[in-house]
Amino acid sequence: MDVITAIKKERGKYRVTINDSEDVLVPLALMRERPLSEGQPIDLEDYDNWLMVRQYRFALDRAVGYLAARARSTREIEQKLLQAGYRPCTVEMVVYKLQRENLLDDADFARQWVESRQTHKLGRSRIAQELRRKGVSPEEAEEALSAIDDDDQLAGAIALAEKAAARIKPGEDIRKASSRIAGMLARRGYSWDIAKQAIARALSDENVNFD
Repeated sequence: MDVITAIKKERGKYRVTINDSEDVLVPLALMRERPLSEGQPIDLEDYDNWLMVRQYRFALDRAVGYLAARARSTREIEQKLLQAGYRPCTVEMVVYKLQRENLLDDADFARQWVESRQTHKLGRSRIAQELRRKGVSPEEAEEALSAIDDDDQLAGAIALAEKAAARIKPGEDIRKASSRIAGMLARRGYSWDIAKQAIARALSDENVNFD
């Protein structure tokens, strides 16, 4: 039998800790309906079944709030709800509802993410890494990434390289400076081919040889 080891009141809810390791988020109304106390034994499976349907509305409202702030991937919504203390079964119900209502769509999220991150002058590989971290499938990520235009990538890299080149100090070794700029572009996800062209353009008045 599991044991309630801590109960902490937060704004509009209680965070109930089971066995010093697992948190369950319980809205105030549900705590009043079925009171819990520290040290009380609890059948977690039974409580889950009771809590799931009652907790669903609160979790759904929270998820919709997350999506109202910005588009999010399925994994992001799942992680946020779980971190907030909602039960896995409740989270699964919420995700299913959002997907059926077309409010949660990883393919659409990936397209929006690619478009947004390009405005921040990030390269293709950096954006691809971010999509992987957010749980977007390889197929959906690749489809979204296919919209990235090479000319736009080059323009973004040139803008970054020119900004960095403007900070080169008089007398600084140009090859060291170009290596520093190349490292910056690589961290932002630009390919070596794009970076090489951008640096050559930014340092066009200098004698730079990458071969």
